[in-house]
Amino acid sequence: MLLTVDQLTKDHITRFGGRRVPALRGVSFSVEQGAFVAVMGESGSGKTTLLTLLAALDRPTGGRILLDGADMAAIPGHALSAFRRDRLGFIFQDCNLLDTLSLRENIVFPLVLAGLRHEEMEARLLPLTARLGITPLLEKFPFEVSGGERQRAAAARALITAPSLLLADEPTGALDSGSAAQLLDMLDECNADGQTIVMVTHSLEAASHAGRVLFLRDGLVAGEVVRGTLSRADFYPRLAAHMTALQQGGVRLA
Repeated sequence: MLLTVDQLTKDHITRFGGRRVPALRGVSFSVEQGAFVAVMGESGSGKTTLLTLLAALDRPTGGRILLDGADMAAIPGHALSAFRRDRLGFIFQDCNLLDTLSLRENIVFPLVLAGLRHEEMEARLLPLTARLGITPLLEKFPFEVSGGERQRAAAARALITAPSLLLADEPTGALDSGSAAQLLDMLDECNADGQTIVMVTHSLEAASHAGRVLFLRDGLVAGEVVRGTLSRADFYPRLAAHMTALQQGGVRLA
């Protein structure tokens, strides 16, 4: 099992009064190598907190996250940056590209930090950007390209380290429908090549690309739907029905 989340809890401390507010209350699930899992839920359900913990950007209050058998909570603070850089890839809603760097420089930045030679950077960069259709844009800066092109550059930066796990946080949230479809098709291709993906999204359309969708409610896993042999067109209404039941307070497992 590539990723195991075991009885994960996270309490936030309020700014005034120091009151503990539970964001996650015992979340457990596992993700196999090569799986594409989406996480859905209304605002306040714990999706963002879960992603932050999976990204090793915060420590859980209780429970464990195991990636390739390594307990993230046991990784010393000084080693976390290298762990994230080498084992995890991130695609964020707002791209998080550096405006003062070209797309080429943004994409290879993790490899620069890892100390790779220029030749190896180029060997990784060019096949990836060709696949994403952004090679002609590599010398441009983020403000010179479209939102969809920026997001594809962000995806290239996330994938260039060949991460064990790709995390995507509302990756289509700031894109028009055409750019969103292109990005989701790219994630499908990456997954077909064996990349493991966990994506947090509000979008049923985005979630329908996953093979399995977990639904969070009040910091707990309230249900899941497995796509199986269904087409995306047939999976979408099943997800919509599950989300409606969840919003109405029911739990619908499939």
